[in-house]
Amino acid sequence: MNEREQAKIFKALASEPRLRILGLLREHPQCVNAIAARLKMTQPTVSLHLRLLREAGLVKAEKRGIWMHYALDPAAARRQGISLAGVFEVQARAAQPVKGTLNCPPPLLKECQKKPTPEPKPTPEPKAKPNR
Repeated sequence: MNEREQAKIFKALASEPRLRILGLLREHPQCVNAIAARLKMTQPTVSLHLRLLREAGLVKAEKRGIWMHYALDPAAARRQGISLAGVFEVQARAAQPVKGTLNCPPPLLKECQKKPTPEPKPTPEPKAKPNR
């Protein structure tokens, strides 16, 4: 593994929100909406963090219906040649998806099934009139 790949991994792990996301993914695979609801973050913010975790090779994604579900990649620590055992202790109950639930916990299932809401566009500031 070269220094650039190592830097991606350490950058991914150097963020508290990304560590919190990894902690949630230890429970079971989850969609962006469920993660956003549990961490009280916006969906685009969670998506950004998940992209960085994917690029670092720490999580994997699987499309289920219209939603992407994210899970820890248990082979990541071995593949990256680093010890991340505490992060990647995957619970046995999380190994198999529960049919019909999209693998989200029942209280968050409705979040998982929601359509994503677009981020509000910022309103442009009015232009100042030139002084005469």
